[in-house]
Amino acid sequence: MHSSIDIIKRGEIKILRLDKLTKKEKLDLLQELVIGLKKDVIGTEYKKDYSLTEIPSSIFNEKLGSLESIVKYLRENLDIKISKIASLLNRNDKTIWATYSKAKKKYPEKFKEQESKANIPISIISSRKLSVLESIVYYLKENYDLNFHEIALILKRNDRTIWTVYQKAKKKENEK
Repeated sequence: MHSSIDIIKRGEIKILRLDKLTKKEKLDLLQELVIGLKKDVIGTEYKKDYSLTEIPSSIFNEKLGSLESIVKYLRENLDIKISKIASLLNRNDKTIWATYSKAKKKYPEKFKEQESKANIPISIISSRKLSVLESIVYYLKENYDLNFHEIALILKRNDRTIWTVYQKAKKKENEK
């Protein structure tokens, strides 16, 4: 049995089959419903909570660094403002603006939405204890139990680079 739901948005009715939606689309739909309910019950406007956002691993490529890919994805695919991205990633607005500008020049086309082997929660990147790449590699290794070669393929990096980055991250984590 396939479940479906009617969505009324801006005066139009859309029928969505929940079994055909991606995890991200389901989360977005749920968040929109919660925001709508809060408006109805409390009567105030709520801003979208991006702290639960996950970064699809499919955005990583050879042309951009990890932070560049993440900032570009958040700005162009999720339409999040630079100041909000800076806040989410625990970085300076100017740093995020410069990173986005550089990423646009290196990789002008928008990322295509693709199913990803792994998703990275934005919350692990906001910690400044590890570098962005260290955070991602450590998260993938510890939470998805992937080997270094699989992580290297996902992040479009060299196997030895991934091994080195993981060793540094592990050392920093053990220093706690």
